[in-house]
Amino acid sequence: MLDISDHEFSAVRDLIRERFGIYYDDQKRFLLLSRLSTRLARRGLETYAQYVQFLRFDARREDEWNDLASALSNNETYFFRERAQLKTLAGAVLDELGSRASRLRLWSSACSSGEEPYSLAISLIESGKIPDARISIRATDISPRALELAAKAFYRALSFRATEPAMIQRWFQPEGDGFIVSERVKRLVSFGRLNLLDATAVAAEGPFDAIFCRNVLIYFDKETQKRVVESFAKALRPGGYLFLGHAESLFHLTDLYEPVVGSDSVVYRLRPAVRP
Repeated sequence: MLDISDHEFSAVRDLIRERFGIYYDDQKRFLLLSRLSTRLARRGLETYAQYVQFLRFDARREDEWNDLASALSNNETYFFRERAQLKTLAGAVLDELGSRASRLRLWSSACSSGEEPYSLAISLIESGKIPDARISIRATDISPRALELAAKAFYRALSFRATEPAMIQRWFQPEGDGFIVSERVKRLVSFGRLNLLDATAVAAEGPFDAIFCRNVLIYFDKETQKRVVESFAKALRPGGYLFLGHAESLFHLTDLYEPVVGSDSVVYRLRPAVRP
């Protein structure tokens, strides 16, 4: 692995934070370098100073930013992750939201390889409370590679480590050494690329009844976390819901939402009288 000076590390870290919001502190220095080393090799660059210049000024820099987005993305996901929240969605939240509008719109805002939005679709279908025609799930990610995998809807055993065999049999078809999502589920989900730091693009995706942004804020610093969740508020309908990861919280971050505490999960509801 190439050596990097403190100045070079700060320069490349700041560029990534500015572009994607992901912040690598000094403790994550080795992690960042391990992910960048292949990018330098692919571009035939010998120093991180050259790579910084490439990202700033080279005519091919947008292609590199796209590749870098995939290299930096953490695609650790699987079907029905944090199942308690999915039960909350299909239970009390759906009971409330289903009576509001003719169409229920959900957003999986960092969908990775697609397991989350497909899990949302299956959970809503299995609730039996709302017809398919009223369900619309938008799924976005910053990584082109992850979105390509999500659109293929093909998954191997690791993606099903929290899925019962009966559920696999109902909603997936065997194909080769894995399974493919059923057409009924796929029809409810649309994919697109989006950077969560682009507040204009975030607002344009709405309005949504609920937004899922689970296990994403942990990669941002406090300033970026606040910026992202407040831009979500502009994409939510009044009283809409925000689902975060179990290790994430809006405490001391924003007062635009109120916590809704259930028996085994906490979600956040946009305060109807408060707008950013």
